[in-house]
Amino acid sequence: MNSTRALKATGLVLIAVVLALFTVQGSYALWNKAVSSNAGTVQAADFRISLTDTITSQVTDMTLANGTAATLSLSTTPAGLIIPGQSTYAGVQVGNVTNAGGDFTVRASTSTPIINNNAGSPLAPYLVVKAVAATSLSQCSQASLYAAATPSGTSSMDIAKAGTGVFCFQISLSADMPASLAGQTATIAIPITATQL
Repeated sequence: MNSTRALKATGLVLIAVVLALFTVQGSYALWNKAVSSNAGTVQAADFRISLTDTITSQVTDMTLANGTAATLSLSTTPAGLIIPGQSTYAGVQVGNVTNAGGDFTVRASTSTPIINNNAGSPLAPYLVVKAVAATSLSQCSQASLYAAATPSGTSSMDIAKAGTGVFCFQISLSADMPASLAGQTATIAIPITATQL
């Protein structure tokens, strides 16, 4: 009698296992159903800052295609001359031309100017460079714009996505420059950096 019960119990367990396997097999077929979909493309946003020259209106990306920093030459006057005791002016427009989808405000800043003299000329101590943020390149020649600017040549401004700002520069030559330095030349480099906020 015990063996009959054991056989019945074993038969019931065997039937339950077979039924379970059939159920799993049916579910397995549903899980393997394939659905086709088109592949998508993911593209990173460009961090593009443009520079526009005052004189030529030429637009240059701040970073070139090869990853190096761009150099933009700004002419202060047609002859490039500064008279002792007077000032001359230049400017550059900075644009935030990123293609990012969301907000993308950047802070553009100028660093301390680097004055390089030719043939070891000691002209640098007699040159003062001031930088200020403005809204238009036409403002750059207004002496009053530089009244509160420090002679360090540094300035900064925030530029929203698709917006522009302007850095104006005043270059002054001291009236007490020695006459022996007349005709000397100097190159002034003003680094500009941009940082995402």
